Amino acid sequence: MTVNHSSVLSVGYFDAYFKLVLASREPVVEKAKEFIKTNFFKGEACYYGEQTHRNFTTAFNKLKK
Repeated sequence: MTVNHSSVLSVGYFDAYFKLVLASREPVVEKAKEFIKTNFFKGEACYYGEQTHRNFTTAFNKLKK
């Protein structure tokens, strides 16, 4: 998947991303979060910008509820 550094990725994007990772790789929410942080964000929280990271965190918090 190609991601443009100049765009902000939405909460909906990360909702879908979490569902994909949970279904295919990591059935535990915390492990899915770590997988995405390592592989998508390359270990840097704001690799794609602060707003994208906030949207990731929002999607994670929604999923935990």
